[in-house]
Amino acid sequence: MGLFNFVKDAGEKLWDAVSGHHDDQSKKIQDHLNKSGIPDADKVNVEVKDGAAVVSGVALSQEAKEKLLVAVGNIAGIASVDDQVKTDAPAKESQFYTVKSGDTLSAISKQVYGDANQYNKIFEANKPMLKSPEKIYPGQVLRIPE
Repeated sequence: MGLFNFVKDAGEKLWDAVSGHHDDQSKKIQDHLNKSGIPDADKVNVEVKDGAAVVSGVALSQEAKEKLLVAVGNIAGIASVDDQVKTDAPAKESQFYTVKSGDTLSAISKQVYGDANQYNKIFEANKPMLKSPEKIYPGQVLRIPE
């Protein structure tokens, strides 16, 4: 999949701006992923340097891989994610959408699928990162399944 860009200042805060050695940031992200409930989170390795994360691993489903990449990118302080993850079975990649101010899952669904009532498809595709369909924020990147 390559390199993904994210809004560096948006997302979940795992460390403050003045602290966080690269090794500490990598460990905090790894711990965050392991607690996230995303399948196969324990099969990836994350290395962080200067706001860029490299995620590597093997034997993941396409869905788990995409969820893990988005989870890493949606952490405040991460500007890009380099995808070095190998999947166990080739599958079609999802689209990705960066939330803008005023967006709702229904509005995104209408734009992407032509039907606002398909918002739950987007919500389900982004669990467990999303806890509620109303809890999205500008700069957040979402998986948009086909």
